[in-house]
Amino acid sequence: MKTDKTGANAQKKFDFSQPLPRPFLSSLPGKIDSYEEGVARFFQWRTGLDYYAAIDQFVDFIVTTRRERIIDLLGDTATLVLRLAGRKAFSGKIQSFDNNITLLERARQRARQLHLAQVIEFRQTDASGWPVRDGYAEIAVSLFDFHRHQAQPFLQEIHRILAPGGYLLMGEVLEPRCFRNRLTWVWRQFQLRWLQRNSVEAKGVYYDQDAIIAMLFKAGFRQVVIQGLKSRSAPHQGVFSMIAATK
Repeated sequence: MKTDKTGANAQKKFDFSQPLPRPFLSSLPGKIDSYEEGVARFFQWRTGLDYYAAIDQFVDFIVTTRRERIIDLLGDTATLVLRLAGRKAFSGKIQSFDNNITLLERARQRARQLHLAQVIEFRQTDASGWPVRDGYAEIAVSLFDFHRHQAQPFLQEIHRILAPGGYLLMGEVLEPRCFRNRLTWVWRQFQLRWLQRNSVEAKGVYYDQDAIIAMLFKAGFRQVVIQGLKSRSAPHQGVFSMIAATK
């Protein structure tokens, strides 16, 4: 059966263009815009999981711990913090960081519309780290962002801002080290760099489970628990996983 490439079944490119720095309409915060749609589609393409269902598993973990000082290390679409703040069982406060002022303003307006602005503080940051005092955070969340950073400095900075007994809650694809995966990643890099025009993701580095655990222990974490969010269909397959590391 032929597919109509101009119709509803046509495959869309992932739209990673940042929202334009324009005045925000009052109706925008309640809508899922094209940027969030692009992020959700990319997440599903890369992990095989639904973006919102995966985020809800991280929200469930945070709510279950009953911790109250939460740092969202990269707010991006703000989906995680808005869903967390909206949970009746959550009684804490959230600081959500991003380096994109337009995304932050979008998130602030959505929070106001959802009557969650008193729970979440949106703050701008840069590549040097997070302006948070030592030992403040009870949970620091890194959702599908670790692969973009220099691993050890990133983990050491998170260790600094966590309180003793606090958690780094990280979501990442863990890729078994094998020749087949190296070839697959070369093809994905080509797709990302030249077809999707997403050079940041094309430079991403993914690790296997043993490497992640070793880096976390080297950064000073004392316990690591890893849960794959889907079953591996083949030994070489990468799996998006929830990683909880205790300071």
